[in-house]
Order: sequence, then C-alpha cells, then structure tokens
Amino acid sequence: MEERSGAVRTVYDFPVAAHVCSDGAVRYVKLVRKNGSQPQGTCAQCQTSFQYVKPKPSPVRHVDGDGVTHF
Repeated sequence: MEERSGAVRTVYDFPVAAHVCSDGAVRYVKLVRKNGSQPQGTCAQCQTSFQYVKPKPSPVRHVDGDGVTHF
C-alpha cells in the first residue's frame, strides 16, 4: 500500500511509530511533543505525518479465569 505524500495518520504507539514507507521499507518515526501539543512526527522519506492519540480504556469489563475483572 502506497502512502500519500503529506498524509496524516493517527497512531497509538509512543515514542516511535513504525510504518511501511512509499519505497516499501519499514521506517521508524520518532514522535516528539512540541509546545504542549500531542506528540507528533513526520517521515523524512515520504512526508507522512503521525499524530499520537492516547488509547482509551475499554468500556467493556473483561473477566479472566480467576474471576478477576479487568477494564
């Protein structure tokens, strides 16, 4: 799948986001926080921007085999 130049992608990985670049290579982009905003970074090769979003807890309660409830 080819990345569009200048595309913005939301990621849930921090501090580094991995993606398949336009040339087919896997590249890693370091996400940094600027001026108190959400961490973000841009791939130097394909110019795709990445914006970190903190995952939200699941609204569904999960019960494991020992009866312990996890959220």
